[in-house]
Amino acid sequence: MTRTKGEKTRKTILEASKKLILKKGYSGTSMRMIADEVKITPGAIYNHFSGKEEIFETLIRESMSLLQVTDQLAMMSISDPEEALRSSIRQVVETMLSHEDYIRLGLIDAQERQGKSIRAIPPRLYPVFSGFISRVRGADVGLFRDMPVEKFLRVLVSLIFGYVYTEVVAAPSETLPLPDIDWVDAIVDVFMYGVVARS
Repeated sequence: MTRTKGEKTRKTILEASKKLILKKGYSGTSMRMIADEVKITPGAIYNHFSGKEEIFETLIRESMSLLQVTDQLAMMSISDPEEALRSSIRQVVETMLSHEDYIRLGLIDAQERQGKSIRAIPPRLYPVFSGFISRVRGADVGLFRDMPVEKFLRVLVSLIFGYVYTEVVAAPSETLPLPDIDWVDAIVDVFMYGVVARS
């Protein structure tokens, strides 16, 4: 499909904005700087966006398609609940790590905007994730402890995001002499079986 001139300009504005915000931060990037980068007048940007906030929210929304994650979960087979959980976590982690700009924009949002844009995402994802977890738990009633799905999901999401953010920001795989293990599998193991040896 051929893009119109307006669509091309919009895309160019977003690309320039992302480049500047990742380099200078949200507060350090002005509409004038974006306009200079695109080589248009600041007023021309307002033909496409109401302001810097809408540009940033669009960047957060478009840097990683949420549909890419939710579609994977919706289509996943649950014939083996434990394997489905492992596979789903791996897909979410790999999808997020393949969109590093999204992670970095999220950090800027958290630091400079109190997570205003990121906060809009969980309510959209929650029904999909909770539905998937309910399907996984329902496929093998004896495999999982009886607990509210919210508790199950909150801890799981914290482990996934904690891993992704530390991997992108601290890069422990590159900076520490860590063993060569499958870290996503390790997350699932700790999540499902804990760290305390039980007799």
